[in-house]
Amino acid sequence: MDIIQFLSQFFYRIRYWLLWGSLIVTGLVIYFTQFLPFNYTVNSSLYAGVTNSTTIDGNATIVSINSTFDNLIHIAKSKGTLESVSLRLLATNLVYGDEWKDNMYIQANHYRQLMQMVPKEVLALVDRSSLDKTIENLKKYRKEDSNNFVYSLYSRPYPFYSFQALSTIVVKRLGTSDLIDITYTSSDPGITQNTIKILEDELIKAYEILRFSATNNVIAYFEEQVRIAKKKLTEEEDDLMHYNIDKGVINYEEQTKALANMKYSTDDRYTNVLREHESAKALLKELEEKMEIRAKLIRTNSNLLQELAKVSSLNEKIMEQEIFISDKEHVNNADLQKNKEELRKAEEKISHLSDNLDEYGFSKEGVGINDMVVQWLNALVTEARTKAELKVMDKRLEEIRDDYREKSPVGTQVNRKERAIGIAEDTYREQLRGLSDAHLKLQNIKMSTANLQIIAPPEFPLTDNGRRRMLYIIAAFVGSLIFITGYFLIIELLDRTLRDADRSHRLTGLPVLAAFNGISNLKYRGFLKACNRLAASYCCRQLNNYLHPNHPTVINLLSMEPREGKTFLSKYFLNYWKTEGLKVRIVQYGVDFETNTKQYVQAQQLSDFWQKNEAEETPNIILIEYPAICSATLPMPVLQKSDFNLLVANACRLWGKDDDTRLKPLKEGLGDTPLFLYLNNADREVVESFTGELPPHTPVHSFFSRLAQLGLTSKKAAVK
Repeated sequence: MDIIQFLSQFFYRIRYWLLWGSLIVTGLVIYFTQFLPFNYTVNSSLYAGVTNSTTIDGNATIVSINSTFDNLIHIAKSKGTLESVSLRLLATNLVYGDEWKDNMYIQANHYRQLMQMVPKEVLALVDRSSLDKTIENLKKYRKEDSNNFVYSLYSRPYPFYSFQALSTIVVKRLGTSDLIDITYTSSDPGITQNTIKILEDELIKAYEILRFSATNNVIAYFEEQVRIAKKKLTEEEDDLMHYNIDKGVINYEEQTKALANMKYSTDDRYTNVLREHESAKALLKELEEKMEIRAKLIRTNSNLLQELAKVSSLNEKIMEQEIFISDKEHVNNADLQKNKEELRKAEEKISHLSDNLDEYGFSKEGVGINDMVVQWLNALVTEARTKAELKVMDKRLEEIRDDYREKSPVGTQVNRKERAIGIAEDTYREQLRGLSDAHLKLQNIKMSTANLQIIAPPEFPLTDNGRRRMLYIIAAFVGSLIFITGYFLIIELLDRTLRDADRSHRLTGLPVLAAFNGISNLKYRGFLKACNRLAASYCCRQLNNYLHPNHPTVINLLSMEPREGKTFLSKYFLNYWKTEGLKVRIVQYGVDFETNTKQYVQAQQLSDFWQKNEAEETPNIILIEYPAICSATLPMPVLQKSDFNLLVANACRLWGKDDDTRLKPLKEGLGDTPLFLYLNNADREVVESFTGELPPHTPVHSFFSRLAQLGLTSKKAAVK
């Protein structure tokens, strides 16, 4: 409740500031707002179709919805988009504007203002028969130069066409829907509508360009990469082809497999022939040892030697033909069959040579030698045959080894080149896949971008918004009240001026006995003395409680600074107590006693520095006016023995830290002796908080006084 009362008294105290301050501010706003222009607002809605967009295969797209809407809003608010809107809007107004008649594009007064700004060189670019041509001319004319009209019109704070004006366009998403709302307000209905139209058109075009340009760049990149990958793959394949031609490789794996099989079969055959050759040689050696002379005769036979040479030659031919001809072709090869037939005849001829040799019938051991000759001849033929076969097979094995030496590095190179072809082919496939994905993304973007449609086109506003003049007036009135209240509330909380009883008690820590009007109130100067008498009488009545009936009551009048009004107050106190029949003696420093004497400084009681004349009557009250605490010493024992101490302070003065420093030892020295604060030169409301309503008693003043004290239902009526 104390807070409420404080607020009520606070507002009562600043009532004139609130009244006149708010009226002056509101009056100024009323005067200046009469020149405000009319405003027209145009709305339009775009359907983005982001949350419900589908891909080319009918599946829902996975996109960042918030980022997509942010992109659309930022594109619409970007400088590039607004610059295009400014140029097209300027061209539209220059082409369709009329100097004396309002139309759907621009009002006549705004067109006249525009024509006053546009230089002649720009007017020469206007083609009233073609808006597109005018736009192209202005685009060619525009350049980043402060003297360029089109550039400066957008960059400087001109109405309708500048970035500052166009940036007031509001572009926002409606909740969580797929709708984008565009709102613009300006003082020309036609310009407002056309600005929204042009902005929507520029937004759709800019969005399509940005979306498609990125994907088109990706497609161009993959197309170039596909071309490079295909070229690389062709080069690798051609390199492998030429290498196979140079090395005679048709199918390396099959060829190496056939070569290995050939080597294994040749090795086996070579082993068999070598075994047969060694067997024949051993048999010949053994038979020759047994036959001795017979063998020598046979060896020296020329026919035998010729046939043996023939057998050896035929065996070489047959072996070569059998090695280089497959098994299936042996039967059909005429040369091979002919050589075999001749070999058979030569072997038969050698076997018949033994029939003509009949020199001995038996050996020396008595054994038959005919069979031995036959065996010897067969062994001799076998040796010749196997020797020829070994010769051919040695040659063939050397050729096979040469093939091995040639084919071994070929395989490594072929594998390396095939690996390179595989890598190039994989790269080619990846680039093709990327190109395919980019084309698919392009189609998806086309489908999603096609959803950016105007569903609520901007309409020409037929009525204005009102100039919001009343809103400005109300805002000025309320704002001035809030400002004045806040200003004085801050002062109320921070100010260290004594002013009223509550603040004085809070700052000094002393109880406030009463307050006095002083002589500064000009409004009620005709009632000033009456008010002062009432204030003094209230104070005196409070002091009467401390009067002694049998001996004089000593009341000390103190002050922190000089000229606080002690002498002025003592006269009013004297006059009031006289009306009550009390004798008052006023004792003043500098008149009745001196403050710069030893008796005063070391005084233990009042009589040490002042004594009344014997001719004077003994007073009931002695008012002692001491000098200011800041300029003289106070005899503390005398103050302690007094009956009452009254500290007089000017209500308009600052209570500083030095005052706290001086008051603290005074309070400690007085102890239980009463020490009260008395406010002098206080406001009328402060005095009335002690004395009640002061004259003149007007109804208005009484009403507001009751309100300040929360007397909301009180009535001024005497009780009968």
